[in-house]
Amino acid sequence: MTGTDESDRDVDRFQSARNTVLQHRDGRICFHCQGDGCGQHTWAIEELGRHPGGRKLLRQLGFPIDDSTEEGQPR
Repeated sequence: MTGTDESDRDVDRFQSARNTVLQHRDGRICFHCQGDGCGQHTWAIEELGRHPGGRKLLRQLGFPIDDSTEEGQPR
């Protein structure tokens, strides 16, 4: 699934983004990966950054997260 395919439910987008980020752990690739990067992985990181649980997962995986973008926090 990509950001515009199949489902527009938040839970489906979150799960797809979570699965994509986990697939790319430790330098692994997916079938969307190309020589110049992976648009699916980029989308997944952005999508997870929109959700508190996604930001928590990204932090656990070592991604730098800007906490000022969290809801309710001043920018």
